[in-house]
Amino acid sequence: HTCVALQQAGFEVVVLDSLANSTEAVLDRIAEVSGRAPRLVRGDVRRPGDVDRALSHGPFACVVHFAGLKAVADSVRDPLGYYDVNVAGSMVLLRRMRMAGVRRIVFSSSATVYGEPDTVPIPETHACRPQSPYGRSKHAVEQILADLHAADPCWSIAVLRYFNPAGAHFSGLL
Repeated sequence: HTCVALQQAGFEVVVLDSLANSTEAVLDRIAEVSGRAPRLVRGDVRRPGDVDRALSHGPFACVVHFAGLKAVADSVRDPLGYYDVNVAGSMVLLRRMRMAGVRRIVFSSSATVYGEPDTVPIPETHACRPQSPYGRSKHAVEQILADLHAADPCWSIAVLRYFNPAGAHFSGLL
C-alpha cells in the first residue's frame, strides 16, 4: 500500500526485501495497481552490504522501515530471532543510512508497545509496557530512534504505532 501511494505521489520506490515472508508476485500486483513496479533489491536488513546496495539507488528523501518480524506468538517462541531482525537489523539500517547521508525515516512500530491498556481508545501518551518479545523489540527501536534524534537533531523521525498494519486494497490485488 505504501509503495502504491508513494508511486502515485510521483516518488521512485526502492524495496529492500529478503522475501522471507513475501514473494516477488507482490511487486507485479503493485505494478498492476500503480502502473509500475518498484525496484527490488533482494537482501536482508541485517547485512550492511545489502542495505548499501539498496541505498546505492538513491539519492533518497526518506526511508520507510517496514523490515521486521511481526507475530507476537512467534516472538515468544523465537525471541532471539525477533531481536536479531527487529533490533539488530534496525541498527544496521540506521548506521548505513547515516553513512549514505539519509537522515529521514518513518519507522513501522506497533500498538503492542502499549501492552494491556489502561483506557480505550489508547492515547499516544499512554505508558509503554510491551508484553512480548515482538512488542519489546519494537519499543527498543523506538528508544534507539529517540536517542539518535537527541544526539543528532538533523535526523527527522516518525514512528507509527499501528493496531492493524495490514489491509486489503480496493482493487483486491493487494
